[in-house]
Amino acid sequence: MDSDKKARHNDRMARKKAVVDAAIERAQTERGVVIVITGNGKGKSTSGFGTLFRALGHGQNVGVVQFIKGTQATGEVIFLQQCALPSVQYFAMATGFTWNTQNWDADKQAADEAWSHASALLADPAVDLVLLDELTYMLKYHFLDEAQVLDAIAARPEGQTVVITGRAAQPALRELADTVSEIAAEKHAFKGGIKARAGVDF
Repeated sequence: MDSDKKARHNDRMARKKAVVDAAIERAQTERGVVIVITGNGKGKSTSGFGTLFRALGHGQNVGVVQFIKGTQATGEVIFLQQCALPSVQYFAMATGFTWNTQNWDADKQAADEAWSHASALLADPAVDLVLLDELTYMLKYHFLDEAQVLDAIAARPEGQTVVITGRAAQPALRELADTVSEIAAEKHAFKGGIKARAGVDF
């Protein structure tokens, strides 16, 4: 790279650093946040569990409630169970997908039980991070009362972070969240006829 290009590069990096430093200076509030990971693309639960493992790396206490899923153990859950960490509380609704059960009453009962675990986690100041995996489906299909769910999240301990995953996050949930990430579905191997693979897809 010639000297002019190096000078222009250094100038761009200096300006970028100034912008980043200013943003860091503005962000002085310390509290837990609500993160919603939604959209039709692959990787929402994977991202949620990644955040959970990040918290564990910092010695934090975490809780997981899996809605919808639970009949097929994912690699993330298998790993948590193998570690048997006292800092992890885990519960799965374990009814499978609603399109498999086709039984609203049974799913509603299972959802209520799962929510009782979730609400306990949300009220516990000793829990630093709560992952509510696929919670959006519980609101979409009206298994849980939206106002009750939002109130419990809003009333959680100040230092607690909540990560919510699932497609079609509701407007009120998006409004409550501090961070919303929309994962788009540009391509997916499964739609191309490629079988789901352990360690990659589950």
